[in-house]
Amino acid sequence: MELFLPSLFVIVIAALLAFVIIPRMGSLILAITSLIALIVAGIHHYNLFYSEYQLSTWQNGIGSNAPFFVLGLAILFIIGAIYYMFTGGSIANVKNVITNTIPSNIQNVMPNMSTSPMENLEKSMNESIQNMPPANTATNPLTGAINTGLKNMMGAPNTNTKANNKPANNKSPMNMFGAPPM
Repeated sequence: MELFLPSLFVIVIAALLAFVIIPRMGSLILAITSLIALIVAGIHHYNLFYSEYQLSTWQNGIGSNAPFFVLGLAILFIIGAIYYMFTGGSIANVKNVITNTIPSNIQNVMPNMSTSPMENLEKSMNESIQNMPPANTATNPLTGAINTGLKNMMGAPNTNTKANNKPANNKSPMNMFGAPPM
């Protein structure tokens, strides 16, 4: 019973944490919490198994071969990158790469090389501009109402014939007591 109750308590706490608390946390908080838990677990593991790590010597012989392994792996990655660059990522084109010359392979990968890339860009931009919907369909009702109001304000003629703070008969304005200024 002594071993059962504490482990049951840990399972219940872990279930509450996993199903109630963690789903309500933000992603940044979860990432930081996970990083802290990983660091704490790494430190605890290292402290717990420090003597075993000191006595372990089987991997020392592999260390002398590590540079050759890394260099071989880098060469394999470079060969793979060159291979996929010339085949377009397809394994079926291996025979074409071996038998054909590089310019014909480039024509297979990029068939529209009769025009320059700048001409292709200009052509695609003109096509996209022609296929654009009209501007009045690109807004929702709120922005449409705002645009209509702005057009009405800007396009309406100025009907203000009175100058500021002057009556219509061009007399001097009255002071706050109703008398003309002196």
